[in-house]
Amino acid sequence: MNRRIALAGLFQLLVALALIISPIALYGSLRVTLELEIGLLMLPLGFTTVFWGSASPDPEITTIGGVFGNPVENELRRLEARRASVAHVRYASSPKEPVHCRQCYTLIAWDSAECPRCARRRECRGCGRSLFYLSGAVRCLPCVRDEVFCNCPKLRKPAPQVVGPRTRATL
Repeated sequence: MNRRIALAGLFQLLVALALIISPIALYGSLRVTLELEIGLLMLPLGFTTVFWGSASPDPEITTIGGVFGNPVENELRRLEARRASVAHVRYASSPKEPVHCRQCYTLIAWDSAECPRCARRRECRGCGRSLFYLSGAVRCLPCVRDEVFCNCPKLRKPAPQVVGPRTRATL
């Protein structure tokens, strides 16, 4: 609640009430005068100012940049804006998530070691070596562990070669 704005609105309300009552004090009866009309027009303005002051942030801490702004609220706005800009978060895949075959792009179940279409071995997600079906589970052969618990060193995969158009010089 901003006390300064609320007190300014309260002052406006008191002036409006004084203007409304002034014909009774001046003339002894209620008459429609200019003061009465101005007082009636100031009432909604006074109520609006009081409500605005009660809904404003804490006035004890003001900043130059935000006139009646609270630096704590300004910091929270900056943090929210920073969080909103973070995009493209990549989540780790689940061990029971199916994968695509690298050759024919067929979906392979997590508990299968071979592609159902081209019958090629699936590669381990940890080290990149071929997987085999050993003792009832799909396991990595060098470490003989499940694909999830593979601790083999990762293989370096060669970069794909870009084949350009053939010219007479390359033939």
